[in-house]
Amino acid sequence: MKIEKYIEIINFAENLKNNTRHSWTSTGRRESVAEHSWRLSVMAYFIKDEFPDIDLGKLILMCIFHDLGEAITGD
Repeated sequence: MKIEKYIEIINFAENLKNNTRHSWTSTGRRESVAEHSWRLSVMAYFIKDEFPDIDLGKLILMCIFHDLGEAITGD
């Protein structure tokens, strides 16, 4: 894939930082979709020992990309 396509995808994914969810952070601020995906990825990493047969790489990718459509649709 050409570098321009990667940049296009990264720019598209940036919308996740701007789209807020219908949930709030512990400080009472609306959470962005990107924050949600990041926190889910961190959680998945830390519970990996509870699931020794899990494909951690696949799990983390699923956490990162599971809400990518919300870059268009919102939460």
